[in-house]
Amino acid sequence: MRKGFTLLEMVFVIVIFGILSKFGAELLFKIYENYIYSNTFNRLQNQSEAAVKQIANRLQYRIRDSVISRNGTGGAAEPIGNSDATDEDVLEWVGIDIDGWKGINNTNPNWSGFIDIQAVRDSGSSTVLFSPGTQYNSTSGTGGGATTGAIFFVGSDVDLTGNFGWGGAITDQTADMHPIKFNAAGNIESDILADPNFSGVRISEFYQFSTTAYAVHLDGTDLKLYYGYQPWDGDNINTLANRSESLIMEGVTSFKFYARGDIMIIQVCIGDNNVTGLGEYSACKEKVVF
Repeated sequence: MRKGFTLLEMVFVIVIFGILSKFGAELLFKIYENYIYSNTFNRLQNQSEAAVKQIANRLQYRIRDSVISRNGTGGAAEPIGNSDATDEDVLEWVGIDIDGWKGINNTNPNWSGFIDIQAVRDSGSSTVLFSPGTQYNSTSGTGGGATTGAIFFVGSDVDLTGNFGWGGAITDQTADMHPIKFNAAGNIESDILADPNFSGVRISEFYQFSTTAYAVHLDGTDLKLYYGYQPWDGDNINTLANRSESLIMEGVTSFKFYARGDIMIIQVCIGDNNVTGLGEYSACKEKVVF
């Protein structure tokens, strides 16, 4: 009985193990590489999805006619998609006070969104607009404190760059945004000392109330949200020292936005340049906002 291997058998075994080890190592490497790519892709997809959702959650409560773009934070206001705005990287809009309208912090809404046109006519006064169901009481405005906010009459003829305050402070009530304060009865009064009434203003039955504008800007690779400023008072995201900002997402490689009528489309791409062999690896998400 034979108790060992021949030299030829040993050579065959060594060759077979060499072949198996070569392809086995490559197989294990491919499995690991695919895991890294898949894990990175899923992470970037989740991050870009979270970023577009944060923007969309704010953008859905916008005054639709107020949305503009800028070429850099110091650029002039432009309609979205304007042929001159080739490097649009700031999306800016006036937001509706949706929490106040829903009454989230109170049992009743802070503002109702309705003007009683007949009551205004019956009063014979141009200094007060009657807003049934409104609970706000902010009698101190420009004449005795900070401006409460501004209202927009739904259906107004819009001058985008001038009448929302994008071009500077609003100084009379002929613009699309009307700086106002609410009196003790919850009714609306003008908050412009030089124009303390609504004489000659075209009043609509429906209005939207705002306390702040919003802006989204890609600063390097940090996508940021700016808020807490009022363009109708002359505030600007560039010059207002006490405007608030929050970080939406880091590692952003691209932020784009489009308009199709009243519909907004936003896209955020997030990258990772630490994936070996791929250079910069990125994933994008788009969201439609009605």
